Amino acid sequence: MKTSIKFKKIWFAHPTAGGVGTDWEEMQSGVREGTAQINGSSANVTNYPNVEGKYLESDKKTGEITVNMQLADLSPALIAEFTGGTITTTADYVLFEAPSNPNQVIELSIKILSEKGILYTLPRCAFDAFPMLNDDDLHYYTLESVVLSPEDNVTPVYSYYNLIDESLTDIVTFDFEEATLTGTVDTAAHTVAIEVVNGTVVTALVPSIIVDPGAFVSSPLSGVAADFTAPVPYTVTAADGTTQIWTVTVTIATPPQ
Repeated sequence: MKTSIKFKKIWFAHPTAGGVGTDWEEMQSGVREGTAQINGSSANVTNYPNVEGKYLESDKKTGEITVNMQLADLSPALIAEFTGGTITTTADYVLFEAPSNPNQVIELSIKILSEKGILYTLPRCAFDAFPMLNDDDLHYYTLESVVLSPEDNVTPVYSYYNLIDESLTDIVTFDFEEATLTGTVDTAAHTVAIEVVNGTVVTALVPSIIVDPGAFVSSPLSGVAADFTAPVPYTVTAADGTTQIWTVTVTIATPPQ
């Protein structure tokens, strides 16, 4: 049986507290076909023999996992995500300037969905990015990264789902730091009701949203502040592109008597 290794979708997010990010953004439209790879290397074993040539001890270090790809989307905002640097916007142009320190490394979370419905999640990838210019080829950025262990020591280095249904668009949990309880999710009505502690200013609350495997919150992003003075619509996009709008309503707890 032949197993396809083509990638259907690729996302990136900013790691949260050393673990996997939640503010996923799609980037597959800008990734050059056939260049995205997840690679593993063999373990490095060093043997320590005595003068008779007999091994007394061996030291084994696990091999590296790397993620590499070529990014042909040269949008300044996207390039800056992988390189750092600054963006200046005027009426006439958008200027991207590389960081003054060319050796800095950017940490991002990466998700990759294969044609066979295998969804890989890598919580922390240390990226290095640099431009490639060739007059008979695409102008692109080479992205190279080493997969790091999460700092929370809970999330694995990488994980994957075998998605049976790629059309799932449910919100699983919706929460704020200011919430009295995790939000009540109604999957039939596609609504979330959540209460925050009395005195909370609701004009810039930052939600933490978990959705079905393969899906992501496409607008507004999880982990990004939003104004909840009125109900806020959230769009969840499934792995196959199916979208579902959810309505999130925030109420403020009544003061204690």
